[in-house]
Amino acid sequence: MEDMSKASFNVLYDGPALANSEMDVRELAPALLALGSLLEEANSVINDGRAQIAVQVKATFKTGCFGIELEVIQSLLQHAHNLFSNESVANAKELLEWIGLVQDNGGKLIAGGAGLLWLIKKIRGRRINQVVLLDNGLVRVVMDDAAIETEEKVLALYRQFRVRLALEGVLKPLEADGIDTFAVTDLKQTDRFIEITKAERPYFKTPEPESEPLSDDEFEVNLQIVSISFQEGNKWRFNDGASVFYADMLDESFVSQVAASATSFTKGDILKVRLRRVQSLAGEQFKTEYTVIKVLEHRKAMAQLPMNFQRNVD
Repeated sequence: MEDMSKASFNVLYDGPALANSEMDVRELAPALLALGSLLEEANSVINDGRAQIAVQVKATFKTGCFGIELEVIQSLLQHAHNLFSNESVANAKELLEWIGLVQDNGGKLIAGGAGLLWLIKKIRGRRINQVVLLDNGLVRVVMDDAAIETEEKVLALYRQFRVRLALEGVLKPLEADGIDTFAVTDLKQTDRFIEITKAERPYFKTPEPESEPLSDDEFEVNLQIVSISFQEGNKWRFNDGASVFYADMLDESFVSQVAASATSFTKGDILKVRLRRVQSLAGEQFKTEYTVIKVLEHRKAMAQLPMNFQRNVD
């Protein structure tokens, strides 16, 4: 048996290109998928796996733009309810409030400011220098020229890369000519809209994650040449017998010899090198970079079948 909660809201895109209430499916479909991902990821952050979310498209609405009615259905599994009975679970409407997609009956958003959309608009892409935990349960986000107080859960959504990427996808139609506004409102389609304009869209760009170094090693290894490059900044391509990868060539002496034809080689030649491998993590992206520090030995590729020649001695 499951406990369920539901909440509905309207999403619309507006602008001169949508005057006939028609929208290119190539713009709409990815945006709707991103909206579903946004709600799923936000539910994961807020409820930590204690509930599941489904998003359903119900109907079109409001002429003169392009809008759809969406219903969020949240299910709380009974065994999860028993296991976490002492922990509160945000229901479907509360989840939408944390994101900033709905308002309460008084037209206000959640305490301590508002949801994720509000916070992103307030920060406007500025760098956050410090986050201060306050005694009243809120957090103060400190920047060079301003400080903003908000809920911890809103900040948690702000920090989550998957949430930010999904939200960026929801707003991607604003890149198109003639689509100027993204807005959400209640089912009564009142004048109480939460809007994001084309001019505000840059604030919602997902920040580049800072790279976290994991390892930095140097070792000797044999590499097979796949392709080379003599242009500055271009990488050589190698095969280590297990995979093909690119590496910066820092042995300028060897490169100079090759460029001057003092050392000739062909595809498939083997280089014994001193190789540096740096592994890092940026957000959820795992990255490995290679650099050839020094070429220790050059072995020509096998061009002829090996045979055991012996001299006949009478």
